[in-house]
Amino acid sequence: MLTETTLMAGEFTVEGPLRSIPLPFLEGILGEENACIAESVVTQWVVMVILGVVFFILGRNLKLKPETKRQAAAEWIVSFFVGNVETSMGTYYKKRYAPYIGALFCFCILSCLMGLFGLRNPTADVSVTGTWALITFVLVLWTKIRTGGFKGYLHSFIEPLPFMLPFNIIGDFANPISQAMRLFGNNLSGMVIGGLVYFALGSFAIAVPAVLSLYFDLFSAVIQSYIFCTLTISYVAMADMSE
Repeated sequence: MLTETTLMAGEFTVEGPLRSIPLPFLEGILGEENACIAESVVTQWVVMVILGVVFFILGRNLKLKPETKRQAAAEWIVSFFVGNVETSMGTYYKKRYAPYIGALFCFCILSCLMGLFGLRNPTADVSVTGTWALITFVLVLWTKIRTGGFKGYLHSFIEPLPFMLPFNIIGDFANPISQAMRLFGNNLSGMVIGGLVYFALGSFAIAVPAVLSLYFDLFSAVIQSYIFCTLTISYVAMADMSE
């Protein structure tokens, strides 16, 4: 189990996103002492509630022809993700993966933006980004076996030549690991850099930290979420062995 890490610099402390929230009312139910839950989990629940409310509002009373800006915005969002998936993966995968990619992007970007609201960014927790990357790994594995068969999947490890076996095995595991660490590293470094700047400037911490927060919490959130989803699309598309 991952543990909370702390970075000390004088009186400055940066606590990791795995800080636990005590739940004393569960101690009697679970029969365990010091019952708690990771703050990353709580923040993700908040994200799910927000997205649920937003999608419910956007999806209400839809008409065949858009009559409101709300429906126009909803259709634009759907068209954006469907178009991206179809361009990269083809028509066959459009209906299968567009909903997942859209949900993943929205969940990822809103998670990255939680720092703007005083909550801890769950994407600065490697267990969160690692889980998303694991889902991508499973999708890649399933696509390879579905399109090439189990024998074809095993044979792909010795292509184009048998001596490539160890490199192909490493490549299968390196992709999800690098995908998880890229998102985790960018968000964690942004949180640490922002904290260090606040500490260094002290009472003068007004404009500079605000600009950094705008970059790391907003601009970087959009970029990293888009990259994560693009890599997911690319990995699954390349896993198709039928072509």
